[in-house]
Amino acid sequence: MSLTQEDLQQIEAIFDRKLDPVLGELKALREDIKEIYSMITNLQKSTITDSEFASKSLEEKLLALNAELLAAAKQAGIALPRS
Repeated sequence: MSLTQEDLQQIEAIFDRKLDPVLGELKALREDIKEIYSMITNLQKSTITDSEFASKSLEEKLLALNAELLAAAKQAGIALPRS
């Protein structure tokens, strides 16, 4: 007993219906991984991970952190309270 072309098309349609949700989740995971890699890259460029950061004075560290915080808030569209 061999499969007809119609049988093969029905099997293919069943596989497509079953695989579509999995493929959607796979694409979403791929995008999440890209975003995580991007975040890691940005973190590695951060002042906090700068090898010279540890040797700076407390005042210099605070000023650098403040500058990064302001830049991040601006990027996020958040207005930070100022005293």
